[in-house]
Formats: sequence, structure tokens, C-alpha cells
Amino acid sequence: MSGELSGPSGLSLSDEGSLERQIIEGAIRHCGEFGASKTTVSDIARESGMSRATIYRVFPGGRDAIFDSVRRHQVLSFFAELEAILLVSETLEDTLAVGMLTASCMLRDDEDFQRQLAHDPGPLLETLSARGAHRLFTAARYFVAPHLERFVGRSEAGRLAEWMTRVVLTYTLDPSETLDLCDRAMVDRFVATRLLPGLAVQPAQNSPAHADEKDLEATAT
Repeated sequence: MSGELSGPSGLSLSDEGSLERQIIEGAIRHCGEFGASKTTVSDIARESGMSRATIYRVFPGGRDAIFDSVRRHQVLSFFAELEAILLVSETLEDTLAVGMLTASCMLRDDEDFQRQLAHDPGPLLETLSARGAHRLFTAARYFVAPHLERFVGRSEAGRLAEWMTRVVLTYTLDPSETLDLCDRAMVDRFVATRLLPGLAVQPAQNSPAHADEKDLEATAT
């Protein structure tokens, strides 16, 4: 996954070429080959072409701090790519369907994600823990909800963005034989028959559907 985005504190990728970014990318490369559970600070230092002293200068918290930044980087990169696709959706139904379809296919086709899910799921489960899930939902409200707010009210847009994220996660981690979120016809039918009938559409507001600043700051902690 790749992509550049910026936003309030906690919702910005580290600068391209920065020491922090090089370390994060080095960690991602090493984990993709050997798994996160077997990756040490020394491994990340070698992969990044830096000394351990430099690693600890940039990340005083060591391995845990690096992996927390890796998780944040991957979440934000994911939503940056998804947001670019949502820009061209013209109806609420299409935005919901395209969002879930694209997100699901991105995860299905991500070889590193699938390898980790199959052989080293621990770090992924940590990402989906209470704290990690909060980060996912906050990013969804910030980057996805504005595209939904064109059709519904601000609060409804935020709830829908979180709902979409929950649905994608559920069917990615526990696939169903009756609903394939990478099948456009199935997703269209799911949105039309399960979601839209129960949705009370509210008049759109002019203000952006960004998450509250308090929630945005929480993603950095």
C-alpha cells in the first residue's frame, strides 16, 4: 500500500526520505520477509542501513515504538489509496459499495498482509485491539466520512464510515461463503438490501465530516 496524505496531528505520514520513514519502511520490508514476531531492532537497523544508536535516537521507545509507527503508517497509507478512489463516486450507494469493494480487494491482494494473517497474525490482532481499532475508525471518519457527507448528515457520515470499516474487517478476518466483498454484484446487493433500506438520510451540512480534534490526537498516542 502506498500514498501520501496529511492532516491533523497523528494523521500524517512521516516525510518521504526522513530517518523515521526509512526506519519504518525498513521494518516493513524485514517483516514482510521474516515476520514481525522474529524482527528485532538489530534487524531493522541492518535493513534500514543505520546503526542501532540511530534507531534509538529516532525511536527512543525501541521496537515497540517502531511497530506502533509501522501500524499507523500502514493504516494511513491504506486510507490514502482508498480516498483517491472514493473521489469519483457520484451516489451514496456507489460510494458505500466502491469503498467496501476496494478496501476488501486491497487487503485480499496485499501479499504481505495475507502472509502475516496466515503465518504471524499476532501483530495484526494487536492492530485490531481496542486501541488499534480506535485508530482505524478515527482514520475512517476523517478520510472516508467527507465523501459520504455529500449525501447524508455529518454524524450519519461518521457512523457509516465506521460501519464500512467494521464490515470489511469482519469479512476479511472471517470470510463468508455467501458474501464476497470483492464481488461487485454481491456488494451492490448487500448495500441495496441490507444497508440503504434502514438508512435515514439527513440533509448534508457544509462543514467537513472530520472526526473531533480530540479523537484525531488520540491516533498519535
